[in-house]
Amino acid sequence: MNLIKSNNPNAKIQHTRRSFMAQSACSAMGLTGIVSTIAHLKLMQGALADTVTGLTDYQALLVLFNFGGTDTNNVLIPGPTHSARVDTAYGLPAGATGSRGILNLPASDQGAPAGEQCVALTVGASDSADGETSWDVHPQLGDLAAIFNDTTAAGAGVVGGGNPAGSGHASPNIAFCANVGTMIEPITPATWNSVNLPPQLFSHSDQQIQWQSSLSDKPFQSGWAGRIADLLHAGNTSSLVSMSISLAGINDLQVGLGQDPVQYSVTTSGSVSLNGYGANYSNALTDAGIPTSYSGTGGTPRRLKAFQDINNYVHAHLFEDTYTDIVQRARDNEGFVLAATQEADTWVDTGTTPNRPRIESIFLSQFGEDPNGTDTSVLPGLGEQLLMIAKLIAGRKCLGNKKQIFFCSYGGHDTHQDQGGYGTPAGGGGNTYVAGDIDTNMATLNNSLKAFNDCMIELEDHEATLSLPAGEEFEYNDVLVAQHSDFNRTFTPNGTIAGPAGSDHAYGTHMIVMGGDVIGGKIYGYYPDCVPTGAWNTPTGNDRGRWVPTGSVEQFVAPLASWLGIDSFDGGTGSVEGKDIETILPNLRRFASPFVSGAGTHGDYSSMIGSANMNFLDGHFV
Repeated sequence: MNLIKSNNPNAKIQHTRRSFMAQSACSAMGLTGIVSTIAHLKLMQGALADTVTGLTDYQALLVLFNFGGTDTNNVLIPGPTHSARVDTAYGLPAGATGSRGILNLPASDQGAPAGEQCVALTVGASDSADGETSWDVHPQLGDLAAIFNDTTAAGAGVVGGGNPAGSGHASPNIAFCANVGTMIEPITPATWNSVNLPPQLFSHSDQQIQWQSSLSDKPFQSGWAGRIADLLHAGNTSSLVSMSISLAGINDLQVGLGQDPVQYSVTTSGSVSLNGYGANYSNALTDAGIPTSYSGTGGTPRRLKAFQDINNYVHAHLFEDTYTDIVQRARDNEGFVLAATQEADTWVDTGTTPNRPRIESIFLSQFGEDPNGTDTSVLPGLGEQLLMIAKLIAGRKCLGNKKQIFFCSYGGHDTHQDQGGYGTPAGGGGNTYVAGDIDTNMATLNNSLKAFNDCMIELEDHEATLSLPAGEEFEYNDVLVAQHSDFNRTFTPNGTIAGPAGSDHAYGTHMIVMGGDVIGGKIYGYYPDCVPTGAWNTPTGNDRGRWVPTGSVEQFVAPLASWLGIDSFDGGTGSVEGKDIETILPNLRRFASPFVSGAGTHGDYSSMIGSANMNFLDGHFV
């Protein structure tokens, strides 16, 4: 028999009522009618206690997963005088195809047209493990290259691309981590046939799971970010929504081992409301922030009231009761997410010179759209996801999390064909550049990350004018972005005609990290020699350039976890033994510590795997 918990529909809406008050206060809307009585004033103060005040030491980690396996051989590229160029004619002008064949790109000194010529990075002799100073990136990554190359100690807002004035954190704020991959234990080409290799090494689905779990030797149970959330959840005492928020649906990365916190998925428009009641419940409620403000006695409000009454029952069956809890939690979260996005909309300031733009305007402008427009669906999917994450960070006090982990994704990187490159296109016509999928992908990545970075800089500038209590203001170094992807792709192409041809599944790949605490302008890890038949290639009878990784997913992830506050290492030795980091990354102790700066001898695998060269945060930990 079902027991009625209450016949009062307000019985289970404590958080929703609070979210209504928080929404009203956070979004800086008129409060005259709301606080007309002492009772309402006390209610508002109760709401703000969990939202506007006390949220200090905020940090947000964003994991961007490039699904499909990006050809990062054409993301981070040896420059004109890099030794790998000499060996393979990699990136030289049309006609000097080398091992990359039609996937070759003109080097940054070749005078090719804009959009076809690689963009040069500024790298010092001590900024890469091999001492190489000549590096390029894909032609469409010009804005990210500018951030990488920015050496100003403090930028001037989005104009310079560096840190906000007075931030105290040195630029540049982008780095590359080279030749990272899933591993069970350290691998060298010499030990390839005698060590444990990750199962289904070149399978999309398996490698995607292993990157997100970091446990290549175990069946999937949880993701590394989910385990971090498990450990940090108890300290998120003011949390109103999950610290694991996904803009790309349910994912493996944020799956935890406990029941709290569960990952919470939102769309690029915000939280998902119940269908059938009009936009934002306009046909059922007089105020979407008050779930019992039914608009009359018509069929639509009565149906919503009946739904909410049923949801307040206690059911004898565990599954039924769990279902109602999930629905109620989703209804609660709607209010908090709406409050956060409305708070983000209040940062517009037309009284400054220049005016502080809407967050949407920054993204629209970066993508060449009308900055005054309101339709953000013109942005690519990744741009929309990062725009919503930027708004949730701006409205973070309405979510209540001191630590937040966001997941977003970008597909379309499985470029077996139509990758694009330099050569003879289908039908002849001589050596020309044929734009392909990688050009579109890199342009989207460049513009999305640049717009997001600009928003974070603007947000620090904005909050510096609000005279917030110490520790509650946003700082540029409060956010960190890290890439993931299935794997790299083969160095040699699978065809000879620019356009139809592409590349195939490979192994060690090169990932981007970005944020105020990143010690940028450097190439971490170890970049391969770009010789498909050379010492870096997997010894499997394959001569297409599938690089044996020198860095593990664990070594790449460990600094991210430590930055979020996971007890990670002995400050003197870098040892992780006995630290909480081993709960998050149980296999980490099998590899060299990523918390000790220094590099091995480039090309000597035993030396390289003994010195991770992955300390891209270099002490910038909480």
